[in-house]
Parts: sequence; C-alpha cells; structure tokens
Amino acid sequence: MKVQVNITEPLKIEESLDLGKTTMFIGPNLAGKSLLLRCIFSSITKAEKYILTVDFNIVRECSIDEEFNYAIYVDPYAVIYFLYDKYKSLFEEEETSSKLSSLTHVREDVKGILRLSEIRSLTRDDDLVQAANELNNVLTQISEELKEVGHEEEVKYIYPLKISVTSRGLEWKDAFGNEGNSVNNLSLSFYPSFVVTTALYSYALSKKRVKVLLLLDEPDVFAYPSFAYTMGRIIRNFSNKSEYLYTLIVTHNWDFYKGMLHDKPLNLRLFTCSRNGNTISIRPLSIDEWYIPGLSVSAVLR
Repeated sequence: MKVQVNITEPLKIEESLDLGKTTMFIGPNLAGKSLLLRCIFSSITKAEKYILTVDFNIVRECSIDEEFNYAIYVDPYAVIYFLYDKYKSLFEEEETSSKLSSLTHVREDVKGILRLSEIRSLTRDDDLVQAANELNNVLTQISEELKEVGHEEEVKYIYPLKISVTSRGLEWKDAFGNEGNSVNNLSLSFYPSFVVTTALYSYALSKKRVKVLLLLDEPDVFAYPSFAYTMGRIIRNFSNKSEYLYTLIVTHNWDFYKGMLHDKPLNLRLFTCSRNGNTISIRPLSIDEWYIPGLSVSAVLR
C-alpha cells in the first residue's frame, strides 16, 4: 500500500511511504503523526467513511494506491461525547423542536461517537461472536502469562472496562462488577475501551470479505500501562486474523507499542516521525530497534 504525501501547511511533509497491512507511526508530540493520518484518510475517495470524532479537518495533499470498501477514523477528540451524555436531555429536547437552532450542529458533533452503531449494524451476528472470541482469547493468553510469572493480581487491570454501543448510547461494564449507561460516571478511560470496541466491530465487518481500513489516532490515550499493552495485543490479533482488515495507528505509548510487537508479528511496518522546524521526516523503523526518539529518554538516562 503506497502513499504519496505532499503536505505544505501547517507542516511540511514530503514522503513516499510503502505501508503494510498494519502500520504504526511512532514519535513525540508535534511530530506530524496525526496530520499524516488525517491526510491518508482524506485521500480515500471511494470508501464508505465513518468519522468517530469531533470537527475533523480534511487534509487533501496525499494519494493512496489502494481502494477500500470502508474507512473508519477515530481520535481522542471523541471524548467530547462526555458533553452530549451530560446534556443529553437538553439535546433531545432541541432535536424534537421544529425550529433548528445553533445547537443542531453542536449536537451532531458531540454525539459523533455514536456513529459506531452504524458500523455494528453492518456486521453479522456470527462474525461479532467470532470477534468477541478473538478478544477473549488474547485476554486469556495474557492472564495465563501473568499467572506463570506469579503476578495473577495484575489480571484485573488488563481490560478494566467494556464498552457497547446501543440505540440509547454507550453502555459499560467494568472488571469489578459495576455497569451503567452514562459515561459521565466514568473517567476518560472510556476512550481506549471505546477504541477496542471499534476494532472489534471493524474486525467483524471485515469478515464479510470487504476491505476495511481502520485508522487509530493515539488509541492508548488515557489508558494506563497494563491496559495499553493489552490494547496493542488485541488490535494486532484482529489485524493478523483478518485478511481484509487494514490498520494504521499513531502512537507515542511504549506499552501499546510493545503490545503490538508481541511475538514479532508479520505484516507490521513501523515508521518513526521526527521534526526539524516545520519539516517532518519519516523513516522506517526496525522491530528490533530499542531507541526511538521521543520514547526512549528513560532508557537512555537510567
């Protein structure tokens, strides 16, 4: 999958990239990673697109030689859903009014995360069951590995919160037996759980033998290390187990990165992004490299 990048504003990125079925861009903040991801998404013209975020800015200075049936984009601004959930009754009252107001656009923006329900509606029940089994297999593997090294107490932290999308909004269950239907009762950790659910639905959709491109901008935001590592392994497993699921990821989280690299997965390509002034450079990264600019300070200074 070849991508030509010719971005001139607000940063300069001129690169020819040969991406893999699963590709991860790594680097520090302000290194152009999110800009690159938006540019790639914007360049896809024929796919049915789902933007699970707020106020997506189109960046058109990219071209891609691959076509997809579906393209799904998620970034951390999806947490703005908190506002919709908090003021849901007011938005619903405005929605039933015959007179449109300025709140109309706000309402549609902040509830954008619920577009995931449309993706779920495209999937088949048996494929959703298979996706859930794949996720649970990863959790079982990690649990058994933790028990083998004498740290069984860590198991409850690897996947603390499960998110589902229903006609009424987001519903959740945590690892301690609590559940609810309002994310305002949660911390921002609902976001990485939402990303896992998005990956699960994307995997299930791809089992219909349609090409799905999943673009994840910092999926590990608000996830503590154990959960970030588990997320990496879950998403890697989904991508490996489906011929039709392609994944592009932006991260600067070491634990998520290590989860993605578990067992040195095939079909994974890594790139590191660095910045000099307003110019961004992107270079291929070997799985065996331990030093990554922006991620390795603690290792260098220890």
